[in-house]
Amino acid sequence: MKILFLTAEPPWPLNQGDKLRNYHLLKALAAEHEVTLVTFCLPGEESGSWREALSPLCRAVYAVPLNRHRMLLNVLRLPYLPVTMAARASARMARLLRRLTREQEFDVAYACQLKTAGCLGHCATRLRVADLTDAVSLYRRRMLRFARSWPAKAFGAIEARRLAFWEKQVAQSADLTLVVSPVDAAVIQETAPGARIAVLPNGVDLAHFRPLPDPGRPVLIFWGHLRYPPNADGIVWFCREIFPRVREDVPEAELLITGKEPPPEVAALAALPGVTLTGYVPDLRPYLAQAAVVIVPLRFGAGTRLKILEAFAAGRPVVSTPLGCEGLEVQPGVHLEVAKDAEALAKATVDLLLDAPRRVHIAANARVLVEKKYSWEAIGQELRAVLVENLFVSVRR
Repeated sequence: MKILFLTAEPPWPLNQGDKLRNYHLLKALAAEHEVTLVTFCLPGEESGSWREALSPLCRAVYAVPLNRHRMLLNVLRLPYLPVTMAARASARMARLLRRLTREQEFDVAYACQLKTAGCLGHCATRLRVADLTDAVSLYRRRMLRFARSWPAKAFGAIEARRLAFWEKQVAQSADLTLVVSPVDAAVIQETAPGARIAVLPNGVDLAHFRPLPDPGRPVLIFWGHLRYPPNADGIVWFCREIFPRVREDVPEAELLITGKEPPPEVAALAALPGVTLTGYVPDLRPYLAQAAVVIVPLRFGAGTRLKILEAFAAGRPVVSTPLGCEGLEVQPGVHLEVAKDAEALAKATVDLLLDAPRRVHIAANARVLVEKKYSWEAIGQELRAVLVENLFVSVRR
């Protein structure tokens, strides 16, 4: 197959969740098919290190520069679109896609996330795939509960409605819509009942994340893009409401917070006893090696958490909220510990910190799970099969 692969930014370096998914799916498709990558980038970065990393996978790479000033103007002049779609409205991208699909016979146009799904309308291909990944409208609706001001609530409510409308439009116009979990699939299917929707899970690189020995020290770790609201809210809540309770029972407990772009409320956590904020690190594994337990105290969001799969692959037991592990085929008490409120999360964390055999047992179960269900290799095979099947269906139609 000849595949046109569209991303909102180059999927390199692998320093946030959507880049990880896009990179591994691109790599999986390129292993057996001819892939052309088309991506937005910041002006001046058209020939950055990302191109060196991705070019060997692709037949061709095209970059459309888009600066932040233009993105802001787009948002202001296109109020009927969700912010992430409006920001990337680009006549230059539209012309490029029309030219490429006119000059070459591509079988598939594959748009990553809602950010680029609007570009599918410019692609004359046999199969158009919208990999929405998450039901972002669900994330926005859940986020409303935690908005701190009425302007934030008003904007969130408007954005949630815009997102739901455009998720429906995209799902109905695409030949195939992909999401990471049955929860997200149900949300999109409800708004677009006639749409063809399939679940393609997130995965983990099992060669990169290998089981680590238990460190034997009461160290916790949390990581992620810290400017992302669910991560910022979750770690502030944990540090303010839960970690002090943990230290009452385990006074020597420490917490590592790792990730890029911490907002002020997260940066302030470094002043708390036992808390260390590392900032962004290029390799998470040395920090995982220091930690006995991974915490995932998320209170809103959608999709699935790559950090849980990475923890499982690295042999680290996880304590999560129900929403934190939503959408994954996990069993509480078998693959991880799940607790809903601050008191229960503190107890579950303390119990794991004080019970090394329990940590080892849960971690072993979790590693088996990701080996069976969540390796990027297996998910890549599934994606290739889904595209071939749906391309055959589209030809018959």
